[in-house]
Amino acid sequence: LSVQVGAFVSGPIDSLDAEFNDVVSKGQVLATIDPLIYDARVKGDQASLETRKAEVDRAEALFEQAENDLKRAENLWEKNKKYISVAEMDRVRSNCKSLKAQLAVAKASVKQAEASLENSTANLNYTVIKSPVAGMIIDRKIEHGQTLTAQFQTPHLFTVAPDMDKRMHIFASVDEA
Repeated sequence: LSVQVGAFVSGPIDSLDAEFNDVVSKGQVLATIDPLIYDARVKGDQASLETRKAEVDRAEALFEQAENDLKRAENLWEKNKKYISVAEMDRVRSNCKSLKAQLAVAKASVKQAEASLENSTANLNYTVIKSPVAGMIIDRKIEHGQTLTAQFQTPHLFTVAPDMDKRMHIFASVDEA
């Protein structure tokens, strides 16, 4: 039984923490990919999220002001229809509806920014390659400084053999001569 360990993200190998024949435990760090670009993406997405949250606050304030303007206009309209024209009432109502829609768009953009931040955080976490099982490293296919490209398929970095110390089958081909 063997488990192949790969990488989900691309980049240069920053450190190798496991060698051939090392015994590793589940969750032990085997290697790390340089996290520089992934860390920068996380910081950029955090800033984008803060910007989107500020846009929600601004949209809420404008919508609240529009609602107050609409209430005042309706009160004046009830007292005397000559105080405010029909066109002005329509503008106040449409402004309130428009700002309500802008608030909804701002809230949706916060959700998009949160999803983007989750994605970039996950990619940052993928720069640390850990062993999925306890066992012995029976193959290592990478070297320090090597650059991984994980675009179309996951590159095979390590092979871990669990329970190798308990049971092993050896298939050998011996020439009769």
